Amino acid sequence: MSTIRVEWKGNMVFEGKDSENRSVIMDASTIYGGRHEGVRPMELLLISLAGCTGIEVGHALNKMRIPFTKFHIGVDAVRREEIPQIFTEINVEYVIEGKGVTVKKFLRAFELGAVKYCSVANMLKAASQIRYSFVVNGERCVYPLTDSVAV
Repeated sequence: MSTIRVEWKGNMVFEGKDSENRSVIMDASTIYGGRHEGVRPMELLLISLAGCTGIEVGHALNKMRIPFTKFHIGVDAVRREEIPQIFTEINVEYVIEGKGVTVKKFLRAFELGAVKYCSVANMLKAASQIRYSFVVNGERCVYPLTDSVAV
């Protein structure tokens, strides 16, 4: 069971603490009186998505004994105009480099880690369309892969 606590710190700043007392500062956008003193909660949700899928994919690659030297994840999203302004489309791109990393091996780790095991991605896909792409050692692919991509 996860237990967190969020405490108001003044103005529109809130500090969230996890069950082990690690913290993150959140702030509202300026239209709500925020002052850019913390991460906005909806952006924190995207950070959580990237972090969860990154951890799961990295773990799968490690179990497969596939070392990587660089790995980062970029996320952008579209929010609807109506309130509540939920994400309607989320685009996630993984950029990874490593001597033994191939598209085929990365795809296997991605499908296990991000698609099957990442709780954040599985929760978000109920409300939003999530699109994935990869850049593996400079080769760009869009998920799901087409027949034209050699795996």
